[in-house]
Amino acid sequence: MNIKNCLSGRKVSVCVLSAALALSLFMANVAEAASITLAWTFNYSVDPVCSTTVTTNCVNGFEYGTTPDSGKTLVKIGVAPNATPASGNTATSVSVQFTQGPPYGAVVYYARTSGVDGNGNAVFSAPDLASSVQITPAAPSNLTVTVK
Repeated sequence: MNIKNCLSGRKVSVCVLSAALALSLFMANVAEAASITLAWTFNYSVDPVCSTTVTTNCVNGFEYGTTPDSGKTLVKIGVAPNATPASGNTATSVSVQFTQGPPYGAVVYYARTSGVDGNGNAVFSAPDLASSVQITPAAPSNLTVTVK
């Protein structure tokens, strides 16, 4: 659509309406840069929690972040501790909350379990990937207009 043609005559209302519709469709499923919560469950009945008495072959927490390529490259944002209490044979909820800025656009988050193997080395599970979400810059606030 040519801007010059769009701004001439009665085409202005069509252009404005088209732009408003496109913007409303885009904003309907976009999360602005803000507080992000990642939540998942983990079953500790098979994988024991690391403790002062259990120091190998155990789970010591979780790593979370973003992945630009379906889990091949992991960009770590942070770590989450084991849930409290972290025992039993049912799925236990774990969640983290943080503020997300750039990268803007489609972002895929991941979480993976971190543990310690029998030799005391760090080991990780395969990452669990969330659905892609759109991240945009935060909107301005406290906009005022002064007319003189």
